[in-house]
Amino acid sequence: MKKLGHYLCILMSMTFILASCSSDDNQRLPQIYIDQPFYTLAKGSIELKIKADQAPLTDVFIPVLFGGTAVEGVDFTVSEPSILLKAGETETTFTLTRIEENIGDENKELYVNLQKAPEGFSLGLMNYASVNLLNNNGIIMSFENSTGKIGFSTDFSIKLTNMKGGVYKVKVATTFDIEVDESSTAIEGVHYEFVNGAQVVVPINKNKGSFSIKYLKKEEGKDKLILRLANKDGYAIGSNGTLTVTISGPDIFTGTWAFDKITNLDLFEMYGEDISKAPKGTPSDRITFEGDSYLEYTFTPDLSGDLKNYFGTSPRKITFKEEGNKIFQENNGANVKVSILEIPDVNVKFSTTHKDIRPALVGFRLITVDSKEVLECTLDDYEPQGEDFGAMIYEFMSSMEDAPLRIHFSKVE
Repeated sequence: MKKLGHYLCILMSMTFILASCSSDDNQRLPQIYIDQPFYTLAKGSIELKIKADQAPLTDVFIPVLFGGTAVEGVDFTVSEPSILLKAGETETTFTLTRIEENIGDENKELYVNLQKAPEGFSLGLMNYASVNLLNNNGIIMSFENSTGKIGFSTDFSIKLTNMKGGVYKVKVATTFDIEVDESSTAIEGVHYEFVNGAQVVVPINKNKGSFSIKYLKKEEGKDKLILRLANKDGYAIGSNGTLTVTISGPDIFTGTWAFDKITNLDLFEMYGEDISKAPKGTPSDRITFEGDSYLEYTFTPDLSGDLKNYFGTSPRKITFKEEGNKIFQENNGANVKVSILEIPDVNVKFSTTHKDIRPALVGFRLITVDSKEVLECTLDDYEPQGEDFGAMIYEFMSSMEDAPLRIHFSKVE
């Protein structure tokens, strides 16, 4: 690292001297530069972003010079011998790829220098970058997913692996910083906020950590948030180096939805219930949400199948209560966020023979199934009795939270 610091100091000094000696005309030329000065590469590839203050009128090439202990063709390869910046564009990328079979026991240092500015441009102060090529004990950090969306709030996570792709567990609680890419259109503090700051803590003896982002406001054209993991000594960016988040806001259920199916009857069969007695819908069963706010709807059930024994058939106002977590037993016990709506007068006995009319809390969310929008209803606020479906479970558990009905409705166009 001392050698690296000395090398960079020399480069900065030389750049400063050259810039000081340049003519006034050169000082006014648009600059070309590398977006960030430090990178880390374990295996695979990384892209260095090159920017220009002004787009060239024709394609231009920027030659590159390499230095350091890493050797081209032995430790790494490059996508092109020189960098192409196309006419009309102000950004381009340059790819470095590790030669994995030659990764050894020592870290290698690679210095990437923009050698010469094309005609009509000058090199900026950031005309170089340092790439730390990790040894075979390097650690790789990645977001678990490359995309996501924020409703009310959403948890995202990172994971750590070793060079062979196995799990890497930290010896002490370790913090990883998150950076917001400048290409994001959403503004922190206006459209979203980090719940506990822009960082992730991976607990001791774990290989994963999570962070939360909260929705603040939805605005047309300002709904994209692109996150990057900040450089960290000893760690390299993995396959999911960025996370692109869409700030969609709370689900809006406005529209008419047709009954499709109950998706989790296998769970009831596992509990010993006779699934032939499960509620049945008809092709004509519909539920309609009217309103333009997630806070309140006019809810109209048009039902002839068994769902009428719960929802009834009369229109009424229903209200949003909260965003809640539901356990999806059929999905390995995953916690899933849903909108909890209060319906003021349902028959919680879900029966033709037993009745108890009271307010009930029902979960809804929008999902995509086979490229089609689906309204998913999680119905666990019911109390089956006697010979009705689910009564055995309710008698034993005094609740149906562990045996919800998961009902899918398809959008009526």
